[in-house]
Amino acid sequence: MDTSTITNPEAQAFINQFLRDRAVNRKFYELVPEDKYDYRMVDTPSRKSDSVRESITHQIDTERDYLNAAKTGEMKFGVTYEDLSNSLPKDRLLTLLQESDNQLIEILSAEDIGTKKVKVPWSSEPVPAISSLWALDSHEILHQGWNLAVMDHLNIERFAELKEMWG
Repeated sequence: MDTSTITNPEAQAFINQFLRDRAVNRKFYELVPEDKYDYRMVDTPSRKSDSVRESITHQIDTERDYLNAAKTGEMKFGVTYEDLSNSLPKDRLLTLLQESDNQLIEILSAEDIGTKKVKVPWSSEPVPAISSLWALDSHEILHQGWNLAVMDHLNIERFAELKEMWG
């Protein structure tokens, strides 16, 4: 992805790390066959884990929440996105994931990104928009762990991006 339009050094540091973390998750979603996208590690009457499809949908949804926060100055979780559902096919979900990443680059390319502030639930004072985005990267890393467990259940081999990141 071309990040050359991002001139703020903090924004550039963030996007470099985020895209490394996203590449691991993206590769996982690419490797899982479509017929396994509804697989759940836990599927009992009392507890169900997210399916692979629900997980990628959640990642898109969460990234959009952070994008909206950077645009509007206020973090709002739980927004419903009309074009996003847990029934979309794999290829559409991968496209939406890419579109969200493209929008993130566009937001980070804004000249005022270094001065924008965001009201977030974890602080009584608004925080710099770039700082708030590091929580999105932490979220990305959490999904790497979950995806690793799913890989074991589905007998998917460790791939280069994962090995480069975690050994």
